[in-house]
Amino acid sequence: MFLKENQPNSFVRKILNRYTISWKATNSVLANELLLREILKTVPYVKGRLLDIGCGEKPYLDIFSPHTVSYTGIDIPQSLHKKDAVDIFANAHQLPFKKDTFDTVLCLEILEHVKQPLEVLKEIHRVLKPGCVLVLSAPQNYWLHNDPEDLYRFSQQGLTETVQRQACFKINYINSLGGTREFLIDFICKYIHIKLSTGILGKIIPATLKKLIVTLPQILYLKLFKNTDVNILFSLGNIVVAVK
Repeated sequence: MFLKENQPNSFVRKILNRYTISWKATNSVLANELLLREILKTVPYVKGRLLDIGCGEKPYLDIFSPHTVSYTGIDIPQSLHKKDAVDIFANAHQLPFKKDTFDTVLCLEILEHVKQPLEVLKEIHRVLKPGCVLVLSAPQNYWLHNDPEDLYRFSQQGLTETVQRQACFKINYINSLGGTREFLIDFICKYIHIKLSTGILGKIIPATLKKLIVTLPQILYLKLFKNTDVNILFSLGNIVVAVK
């Protein structure tokens, strides 16, 4: 009864005016919660016409739409996500928009899936208005997730090199998504998920019980630890806010 009507299938939920991750919709509660926390911090930078690259089901629409005049989501036809929310099917390497069209571009957990990340960033630079903002996140230490391809991983240094030096954005800030402790919890839960999904266990354990076994340790961890590990050698990923 607390679910947002405009996001019935999203893994992002709003409960009592607080955004959180639905354990029923994803096995990666911890990683998605860490990303959500950072996304909420980017809201003050978001404005005007917004482009969401690789939008999927637009899980962050409810967060950003009050701060924008339009919200355009693009994705590829072969995406494994539901496609009802997609406005335009297009490849990020060739965005079907004129130069200086958008005030904000979201590129969240997409850069690892494209064949030429630098070319995508140059296209984003082209369609962004001068002085406007790119919000980008990418994994650093995370399991393979073919959606439809999983090609790259990015450290903070790698993102700085690609986004700022090569694609000519100015980075306002770059933050890690968790640290070594969060990586270990995520790794253990992913390993449990694999074991529960294969062999005899995969056949005899009900799907709901499997999900509980995998997600409950992540939920309890988030309840017990409000702050992430300061050691970011094994960060799950990074988020960047950059300006054209």
